[in-house]
Amino acid sequence: MFLMKRMASWEVKYGQIGLSGENNITTRSIFKDYFGKMFTLNTFNGTYKNVSFLDKISESYVRLCCSPFFKQLKADDIIYISIENEDTIKITQNEPIESINNEAINNTFTETELKDLIIELTKENIKLKENNSKLLEYKNQLDKYENLDKIFKDEKFLEDWLERNIHKVIPELDVIDRQITITWPDFRTSRLDLLCIDKTTKELVIIENKIKGRNRTLETQYLTYKAWVVNNIDKINDKYKYNELNATRNFKFVIITDTFNDKVENMCRGNNISLIVIDGGVIFEEIVPYDF
Repeated sequence: MFLMKRMASWEVKYGQIGLSGENNITTRSIFKDYFGKMFTLNTFNGTYKNVSFLDKISESYVRLCCSPFFKQLKADDIIYISIENEDTIKITQNEPIESINNEAINNTFTETELKDLIIELTKENIKLKENNSKLLEYKNQLDKYENLDKIFKDEKFLEDWLERNIHKVIPELDVIDRQITITWPDFRTSRLDLLCIDKTTKELVIIENKIKGRNRTLETQYLTYKAWVVNNIDKINDKYKYNELNATRNFKFVIITDTFNDKVENMCRGNNISLIVIDGGVIFEEIVPYDF
């Protein structure tokens, strides 16, 4: 058995593949014995050791990272992923040909062996029917997801959705305000996307919504919001006292984006900023977790 995968441009850029929908089901079925351990990736462009699946992020999503290999490919390249042995997964450019065991064909089965074989084949057939049923369900969902991907590329739509559904991204949060205008002493203004409260700690959380690669001003925005909070803690707490907000200098900053790079990730890790990537309007992956 094998998995066919068409490379997306973002997968080439970040040196990894994302397996969702039908690919997620197929991957979990074929490669389940490789989850939770390191293995060798034998490819047509070299062999790479200590590779692993990232399958704990979501039950509907699996990632496979191997930057030295995947970054050599191009968008729309088709690869085939299969099992070579118990410690090695193989990636080829051509569809694998199922090997035939001639020795097994020439062997004569006993009646007991034939019964056991029939039982195993029957079980496998039942599993295949169940998997096919699930695949049809996932196909219908995938069609909807592709439409969502286009919708979630709209920054205003994403912000509207986050205001109503922030708990689906970060369960600890509630939105208490939106599009707040900050006026500075020189009368310049800044606009803050979403103001939230952590339901457990009652701490202030600021969310910046960035899509279409608009990440160039993140450092400046973070410093700007930090200065605003530090200089206005009492005013902020008073304004949102009915929400039981308890803002301090240790407020949390969260970035939700559809794309990121090493610079953005390192900036977030270095400043305790949560970085969450949205994929197709369906999956929110914590690159830098909220509780980091």
